[in-house]
Amino acid sequence: MKYGRIIQKPRVKFIEVADDVFAGISPYHGISWANAGFINKGEGLVYDTFFDLFHAREMRETFMEVSNGGSPAYVVNSHYNSDHAWGNKVFEDACIIMHKEASRERLTENIAWMDSVIRRGKDSPESTPGERFFAAEFEGFDLEGVEWVLPNIEIKDDINIRLGDTEVMIYNVAPAHSDSDLLLWMPKEKVLFAGDVVFNGCTAYSEEGTLNWVKVLDRIIDEIKPEIVVPGHGAICGLDFVKEQRDYLLNLISEFNKHYNDEIDSLSLTKQIDISHFLHWIQPERLYVTVDILLKSKRGLPPLPIWNEVPAKLEDMKAFLAGKYGDQIKPWDPLSVWQE
Repeated sequence: MKYGRIIQKPRVKFIEVADDVFAGISPYHGISWANAGFINKGEGLVYDTFFDLFHAREMRETFMEVSNGGSPAYVVNSHYNSDHAWGNKVFEDACIIMHKEASRERLTENIAWMDSVIRRGKDSPESTPGERFFAAEFEGFDLEGVEWVLPNIEIKDDINIRLGDTEVMIYNVAPAHSDSDLLLWMPKEKVLFAGDVVFNGCTAYSEEGTLNWVKVLDRIIDEIKPEIVVPGHGAICGLDFVKEQRDYLLNLISEFNKHYNDEIDSLSLTKQIDISHFLHWIQPERLYVTVDILLKSKRGLPPLPIWNEVPAKLEDMKAFLAGKYGDQIKPWDPLSVWQE
């Protein structure tokens, strides 16, 4: 792919993927190292705002640099998750647009709890195993000043936004990764900001929308047909990876149905699933989380994982996969998403 300007900040690299359209790419150090982006056209628009105010401020500074001191008029959040919306306070003078389900979904994430987990650290004896797991994933972030900012506009249907002579399409595709997924499509530039609907190179999970997620990826492939995709995590990609992610989910669903029975537990079922074609993805053990959610949903149980149990299950899966696949599981450099 050919890019324009590249603006390197301490935490985020901003890559111009089309004229005055920038992807904000994070190095991958854990589940909250997310991507975002902005459009310096017309009144200006930001898509997602990272996990903390420090990362969000880097994006605002970069927007001001390329717009000669301007501020974006709009913020669109791809979904409710903290790593995509908790920087909104930096842009609270903008019109913030979210899916109508985002405010409800965000109640599953507690700012005070996450802040406490980060401050205690990954080795704290005061923390539970689940809290130590999250503390390790959250390293490099500081939630000082973070608060949930209510959206100015909540949408349930597709909308168009005019940025000068540029048309931006906001597509409601929920439920896929979440119940509040919004894609941003620029038809002239053929650039798609996908949030966590596209999760490049690392095993993602869906709370309830795995089957519909496949349909959304089919729509991206067959209808939208972007040339450049900015994923919620990982490196900028094209349709090749979108197809790969669809194939991963189809394989997961097929294998789940093949090996499921009413007595099997989530960990045992996960170990039955063949992921031999996806061993170049990082953290393949995270497959367990998706299987656990699918199994609970099939049995009519609350789908969210019991996070205090997850670290031990992931370690078990990691050891199992290493024994099963050996050196087929490739090492991965988390800075590689910056090395465009």
